[in-house]
Amino acid sequence: MATYRVRMTDGSLRTEQALRVRTDAHNLYLEDRAAGDWRPVLGVRLDQVDTIQRRFTENDGRWVWLTESLPAPAGVLGWH
Repeated sequence: MATYRVRMTDGSLRTEQALRVRTDAHNLYLEDRAAGDWRPVLGVRLDQVDTIQRRFTENDGRWVWLTESLPAPAGVLGWH
């Protein structure tokens, strides 16, 4: 399971494990799968999110945090 770090606009950090990241028109969700359903482990308003990072483990065991782009809201195409 991936580990994500969300830096909020107030400077605070939230670190959570989740299987997927998604957004809707107003919120960012980190979600886990339970009994065949997706359930949020973290839900925050998009205007409160500064950056989101995913943790990767290097071969020598060090952690590296890579900044990711927020996914487009479900149902929104990136092209026309």
